[in-house]
Amino acid sequence: MFRRLQSWGEKVAHGHQSKAEIIKSLASSYNENLDEVGEAIASERQNYLLQIELLNERIGQLQQQLQGDLIEPVYGDFGFDINGKIANEIARTLFSDLRLALSVKGFQVKPDGVVDVGYGYSRSVHPKAIVEAISKHSETLAKKLGLFKITSVRKLEITDCILVCYRMEPAIKADEIKLMVGTPDEFINYVTSHPIRYRLIADPGVGKTPTTAVMISEILKAGCTRGNTGKGEKVPHTLVTVSYPGAVGSLKDSNYPLEHFLKYGDTTAAIKSFDDCLDDGNFRVKNPTFAAKFFQIWAWDELDNTLNSCSEPYAAGENLKKILKQFGHNNIGWIVSGQSVMTKQIPGFTNDDRSLFTEIIIGIPKIRHYLNTYGKGKNSESNLAKLTRNLDAIEEYIDQKNGLVTDDARLLRVALVVDSRSPKLYFLPNLDRVSFNYQETEETKRLARLAKSSGTIGNELETGGLKPYTASNSQMVSLPPKTTIGGSHQSGTSPHCPHCGSANLKLQNDDRYRCLGCKKRTVSNKIIWK
Repeated sequence: MFRRLQSWGEKVAHGHQSKAEIIKSLASSYNENLDEVGEAIASERQNYLLQIELLNERIGQLQQQLQGDLIEPVYGDFGFDINGKIANEIARTLFSDLRLALSVKGFQVKPDGVVDVGYGYSRSVHPKAIVEAISKHSETLAKKLGLFKITSVRKLEITDCILVCYRMEPAIKADEIKLMVGTPDEFINYVTSHPIRYRLIADPGVGKTPTTAVMISEILKAGCTRGNTGKGEKVPHTLVTVSYPGAVGSLKDSNYPLEHFLKYGDTTAAIKSFDDCLDDGNFRVKNPTFAAKFFQIWAWDELDNTLNSCSEPYAAGENLKKILKQFGHNNIGWIVSGQSVMTKQIPGFTNDDRSLFTEIIIGIPKIRHYLNTYGKGKNSESNLAKLTRNLDAIEEYIDQKNGLVTDDARLLRVALVVDSRSPKLYFLPNLDRVSFNYQETEETKRLARLAKSSGTIGNELETGGLKPYTASNSQMVSLPPKTTIGGSHQSGTSPHCPHCGSANLKLQNDDRYRCLGCKKRTVSNKIIWK
């Protein structure tokens, strides 16, 4: 009985274990099914929520559309027309960059080449805000789409439409620009065939000094005329003396284009240049034979700053005016430069003294300033309006051409020459056009020094007795001392280094000075004499 009872108990236990396993399996399957059901319910709920959100958004869009608002750009169907594609692309770019939705209504190509594109806009956005946003983004928009320029953005008065106007190319063509602006060669011809009394006006960095260098280079090639008049016989020799008060201390002009002619290279020396010019003029009055053989060009770079640096700037300005008025026909010419359009900003000068110069204004902004200040005195109202309109078209042409230039010396630049008859616009020559015959200029300076020091002014010069300088390798010719940027080499002065100011210099065989202090080598015409 015990064994049977034990066997029955084992069977019962086995049955209970089997039932427990079955129950566990059923519970596990139920739980799994319950999780799947929960996930399915959650997914379906999320789908319902998304659909509800989309429906709400769509309802909002419909409500905005009913109120006259745009949700996204509406493009026009213009087929293969390039202007239609550009109109659509403008709307697409504005939406991607500014989230500004516009509706392309249409376009019109005008006879002058401007394309007008009309755009609808949302009623909830003020049209003035749309115009301002597009205007600020116009340069970026033009670059992205390869347009020449977006000329204007405005709202039409008669309808709710924003007008965007653009050009694919400049308003004037190369043939038309020739009617408005003279060529660089014509500018050179004007400079060399008129009296040398030029005043260059330009903003910093626009090219006053390089333009002066080009002018002097071409004047030396063409030669100067007797009495500094437009007509007359050629003077045999031309001397050039340059004053630039920033030559020694300036970090910008490491390669000063007129360095070969530079005599006054700091403020003190530049101020002294006026006295030297006065002495030169008086010498020529007393020695007309010398004046007839040697034309003298004085170039004052940064004239405004030089006069303002004088202890008595107005007195210095008055002295300079005397030089310009008294010695103009003694074969003395001048080329001055500065930044101020207003002649009265030059100490000692008034607006009436502008007649002492032929003014050359470089750069469109400076030309506009000049026309606003003095234009009515030189032009009729109609000519002034025409010239102002031409400047706008010329500026577009210059901007387009300069966008292709990689060499700064070849940038297209325009200047207004204030001629006594009528103002003239010219394109300026390339700045790399400068070319000097240094051997010839040195020979001219040698002949002038020899003529002044040997007392042959009245004899040999008049009879042509002075011959060009020749010397063999074994000959040494004694010449008068060279002049330097600090003034004339006079007794009691000694050379000083322009870099460190030391007087401990050693003259080398190559005619350069070596400073024993800072170890730098300096050409002789940059040495300061004190």
